Amino acid sequence: MSSIIYSQFYYDQESAFRTLHESAQRELGDRLMPDSAWKQVADHLGFTAVDIETLEAKYTTHSAHQMLRRWSRRDGSTLRVLKMTLERIGRQDVVTFLDDVCKRKRTSSQTHWLLNSYDDMI
Repeated sequence: MSSIIYSQFYYDQESAFRTLHESAQRELGDRLMPDSAWKQVADHLGFTAVDIETLEAKYTTHSAHQMLRRWSRRDGSTLRVLKMTLERIGRQDVVTFLDDVCKRKRTSSQTHWLLNSYDDMI
């Protein structure tokens, strides 16, 4: 049972973006809003110019977050793909943020797993 709990909370490069906590997804979107960096990300992730314009018109202050949510429903929307895209457009700051989120979650998951393993032993 402990390994199932551990794997449910563990983020790695192949984890689907949609498994990332909603607050982390929002923060990621907020970090992409200045300078319209989200449009570059959207373009690299396969959104058309019309898609981008529609998102911008409909969700003026949360365009990046909405774009990421829509992308998360597509096949292949993994953290690895997002990190590669962010690196391509030179947003190492956002890659670092994403790595930190995953690291914190992994550390938290390992603690959770260890506590559950201990409970199983007693």
